[in-house]
Formats: sequence, C-alpha cells, structure tokens
Amino acid sequence: MTELRHLAGCLLLLLAAAPLPAVAEPQDAAPGAQEAIGWRLFFDARLSRNGNVACATCHDPQHGWSDGQRFSQGTHGDTLARNTPGILHLGKSSLFFWDGRASSLEEQAMGPMTHPQEMGMSLDEVVQRVRDDADYRKAFARLGTPEPGIDDIVAALAAFQRGLRGGENAYDRWLLGDTKALDRSQSNGRFLFFTRAQCATCHIGEDFSDHRLHNIGTGTPEDTGRHQVTGLEEDKGRFKTPSLRNWKGGEPFMHDGRFATIAEVIDFYADPPPPLVGKSELDPLGLSERDKRDLLAFMEALNGAPPDLAPYEAGWQALLQPGD
Repeated sequence: MTELRHLAGCLLLLLAAAPLPAVAEPQDAAPGAQEAIGWRLFFDARLSRNGNVACATCHDPQHGWSDGQRFSQGTHGDTLARNTPGILHLGKSSLFFWDGRASSLEEQAMGPMTHPQEMGMSLDEVVQRVRDDADYRKAFARLGTPEPGIDDIVAALAAFQRGLRGGENAYDRWLLGDTKALDRSQSNGRFLFFTRAQCATCHIGEDFSDHRLHNIGTGTPEDTGRHQVTGLEEDKGRFKTPSLRNWKGGEPFMHDGRFATIAEVIDFYADPPPPLVGKSELDPLGLSERDKRDLLAFMEALNGAPPDLAPYEAGWQALLQPGD
C-alpha cells in the first residue's frame, strides 16, 4: 500500500508539472484611439500638482513598469508607504493595489491622482488640465467627446494599461512545442515550480498570478495589508499576488521592497520566518542550493520582450492630424 501511495504521489507530481498551456496573448499591433490617448495621459506629468510626477514616473517601462526604488516619491517629495508594483498583465484582474482596494483599472487610475502624497490633485483639476490642452481636446473629439470628463480620462488610462503585456518568452515557446526552449536547469526549475516549491499555488495561469491576495508572512503591525481595507482579522498580512511574467527589471520585490533580487525571494520562500501578523500560508520547502538555482533559471525563462510603445505614439500622432 505504501508503494502504491508513492506511485500515486509521483503521478500527481508529473501531472502538476505539465499544466495546460498558458501562452501569452500577443499585444495588439495597432491600439485604438482610446488606448493612444491613455498612453499620452500615462506619461503626462501635468496630471500631478507640481507637474513633476506622471504615472510613468513610478511605473517606468525601463524598470519593469516599477521604478527601481524601494519606495517612490510623490509630487511634494514625500516618500510613499509601499513599493510601486509593476502593471503588466493586469487585464484579467479584478483587484488592484497591493491591498486590493480598487476593483477596476478605472478606479485604480483615480487613486494616485487624488492621493495627497502621490500626485496631489482633485478630479476636477485633472479634468480642467486635460480640457485646457488643445491636443487632448482634439484627440477626445475624435472619440466623440469634445469635453472629456473624469470618466473619459480614466477610461483611456485603463484602456492603455489593460493592453500592456510582455512578449513571448522561453516558457511560452516550450509550451508551443519547442522542446529546446528550456535548458536542463530551467526544466528542473519548471518541475519544482509546479510541484514541491508550491509556487504555482498562487503564481498560476497565463499571467502567472491568481490575482488574489495571500498572507506569505510579509505583513507587519505597521502595514497589515488587506486588513487595513476590510478590518477583518483573516485579512491581516494579505497582499496581492504579482505577475511573474517580465519580472526582471522590477526589483526590488514585495510590497515593501525588502528583497533586492529574485534570488532573495526564493530564499525567503524556501525557509519562511514566522509571520508578524496573521497566519502565513507558507511552509518550509526544504530546497537545496541546486533547487534554488534551478528555480531561478526557470524564472529567467518567464521574461519576454517588453511591450512595444511605438504604436501608441503613432496612434496619438494620428489623432492630431487634420480630420476628414
């Protein structure tokens, strides 16, 4: 009976190690007018009080759509409370921010603009600054909205962000049948990722994220995560699962930027400390140094080409051309 249980366990591991394909969808080659306007708004520092902070200041394409800092600074120079998360592969999510306090990308877009320490604006001021710009008026008019309101502005920002996806990576190519796309270490890491290392408990599916919130033991008495939104005891220490696609460049990691490298993250998961708040969902994994190297190698295989922003700029310029 013991041997049968062992064989059954091995079979389950093999099945888990070969999940259904989750190949990344290609990014649209020609974004629409709304997405192009959203691109322009995303990089426009005039949406901040002092005209010195845009969405892209913290969500910088050159830093994995974060900013390479543990904590960002807002329009008045205030140091913000949490690390800036990357924003790729959010199109299928229904929770946003580390604590999940927004339920749509449109709602999320309003948060930083009106936060007194981030962009420091009121929604009325955002609308007025957009309406005062002749290019925005012309672009929105092409959408049939000559006097855009805040709903039109955040809809454009959300449309731009919703389409941001990384390109095909080595793991995608392996799923599509390229048996040489992963080397031996990456293949070993793939097996570990979906089995003994338990990474795929949360980092699963096409986005390598379940887009949910979990307690992995990183919460503190000063920042209890989701609990600060709901007040529920069971939400203490819960933070949102980030996507692992195109993670490289987004260092440092976790909601407080405590880990400078992905290797440090793997070390943390391998032997997690007791949680300071709530009940952690992690167990010690007993990973060897080789296991950790193989996991890191597989993680490298999840990085693909960054989103191509040239079509958005071209789309914006087309909106400014004389109409029919």
